[in-house]
Amino acid sequence: MAVLRPYGTQADPTDGRAVLVHITEGCRKIGRARHEDRAPHLRPLIGELTPEEQWTIAAALPVLARPAELGMRARQ
Repeated sequence: MAVLRPYGTQADPTDGRAVLVHITEGCRKIGRARHEDRAPHLRPLIGELTPEEQWTIAAALPVLARPAELGMRARQ
């Protein structure tokens, strides 16, 4: 029986000791479905936050994305 994994791997072409890991298209679909399920529940809750609280969250998003950006740069 085949094992279905949410990720795939391949050898790093620049470093034979390393392995590159990526999520599969099936896993991406699951992520999108979960987002589509959560978003309608979160929107009304976010709407109950004060404008200042909403602004604080929006202002933090670039900083929260930064580790992923740094990781991608390190792999290039």
